[in-house]
Amino acid sequence: MAGFGFFARTRPGKAARQPDRRQTLALVPLRNPAVAWAPADAAGPVSIEIPLQRRPVPHALQWLASKLARREPPATRRLELDPVGSYVWRALDGSATVRTLIWLVAAEFKLNRRDAEASLLEFLSALSARNLVAFASLTQSAVQEGDGSARPHRPG
Repeated sequence: MAGFGFFARTRPGKAARQPDRRQTLALVPLRNPAVAWAPADAAGPVSIEIPLQRRPVPHALQWLASKLARREPPATRRLELDPVGSYVWRALDGSATVRTLIWLVAAEFKLNRRDAEASLLEFLSALSARNLVAFASLTQSAVQEGDGSARPHRPG
């Protein structure tokens, strides 16, 4: 008996398919346009302003909290990136695939490809978990037309 809904068992061959490595490396990471960051130039570390979402709070509890704290809670949280993170953040302009970013990071910081790949995938995963980055896939027609996505580019 297979069951229904959330508790349904999946057959061994019918499990939800995760993208394979090749598909993952072909994705294009994109910055969230709602997130403010500075500086946009190539100098200095990047500082990202993450807007905080407020959950609804009962009016009485909100009044009590405002009397105890005597100030408004912050509307944003600041995230300071290191030089590698800043370099990657500037490169997330929508024109480079994950594979291209791996090679750029490896070349810029003199890392081997495997170390650069592991670090970059972990960093992109953390950014994605905070809704700072989303991933788009290239269509076959864009790849065949040669839109430049396969060539490494220098951010800046």
